[in-house]
Amino acid sequence: MYIVSIGVDIFDNDVKANLNLVREIDRELRELRKINIISRVSNITGDDIVITSLVPNKEKIEENNKRVFKILYNHAESFDDLNGVSQAKEKAGEGISYAVAKAYSKYGDAIVVAFDTYGGEGIVNEMASFVKEIGEKFGYSVGSSVETRYIDGLGYVGEETDDPIVVITVKKLEEIKRLAYLIYGALLSFENLRFVRNGSEINIVPPGVICTMTAFLNGNIIDLYQGLKNVD
Repeated sequence: MYIVSIGVDIFDNDVKANLNLVREIDRELRELRKINIISRVSNITGDDIVITSLVPNKEKIEENNKRVFKILYNHAESFDDLNGVSQAKEKAGEGISYAVAKAYSKYGDAIVVAFDTYGGEGIVNEMASFVKEIGEKFGYSVGSSVETRYIDGLGYVGEETDDPIVVITVKKLEEIKRLAYLIYGALLSFENLRFVRNGSEINIVPPGVICTMTAFLNGNIIDLYQGLKNVD
């Protein structure tokens, strides 16, 4: 099994997502259960959303990506990221962020970390790469969009693709807590980064970056902000 995350901006502004549109997309994604794929909107970070899917085998990754892309395209307010994907590498532009990791739990237990920037494009990949290194250091399966330029079943995206995502899968549910705190503590070291609730707009003094962290647990999405920040 695999966890597949696709990050994209399909909205008509640069600071927030249309939550009514997100709910409609999430409703349609649930239909993928009919082909044995569990897919949800896992992260809403500024004007970027992440679709995360538990895919039963490698052969179905392409089908997942094509179906998710079609749903996004049918509901998009803006097509810049979607149109950045190209079958020809040299024609690819700024587009979808894409990360794949092998799932070790039958429920696909994973943490999904997503970033959005306003003027912080020069520093955000360093942040995502740091999260990736943490997962790898402790022996987890990690997927990151930082180096990914080819999306299975869809095509290439360009070097300028930003707003990265990182997905880290675990074997046991109990590992989620340890891993989440490791990532949260590490991200505190970045001056221009704010860890925010899932669904937050970009309310920062630019240039800067915001970040959300969710747990994907058998298609259930848990925003880890409240537990990590210990707020009511």
